[in-house]
Amino acid sequence: MARSAMHGVAPGTRGADDETDALRMVTLRMIADKEYLALARTSAMHVGALLAFPIARVSDLRLAVDEACLSFLDAPAYRDPDQPYATCVPPGTLELAYDRFATELRVTLRGIAPAGWPERHEPGWAVLEALVGAVRAEVLDGEGVLTMIEPLPTAR
Repeated sequence: MARSAMHGVAPGTRGADDETDALRMVTLRMIADKEYLALARTSAMHVGALLAFPIARVSDLRLAVDEACLSFLDAPAYRDPDQPYATCVPPGTLELAYDRFATELRVTLRGIAPAGWPERHEPGWAVLEALVGAVRAEVLDGEGVLTMIEPLPTAR
């Protein structure tokens, strides 16, 4: 299975072209439990501040990351050993990564996809789309990958 460039960025590295010319700012792997969402929200606030987002956009990013994480929390904490699992993300965990590109921030969340995920007809999806520039989601071999793309502030 081929992975897109945004998922193959090593921490602190840069690629050679526009699609892979990213800086992995943060990777956070946490237990898929509501008790750990404060870590995700805090990381979003810090990254937004580092990138000089206005306060309102930092708050929007924080809310979007929270909503994205919540969308994964209906997943079972285990996997059937006979089913393929195409990633190194252990069952029962969420992986949150922030990649800075030349003109945008990509926030990627990976974890076990709950049945019927993503639920694009639910209010949570509308909230995500309202808070960030673009949202993409896909399921590959039972793993959910949700990517939020937010334009970087332009210099004035």
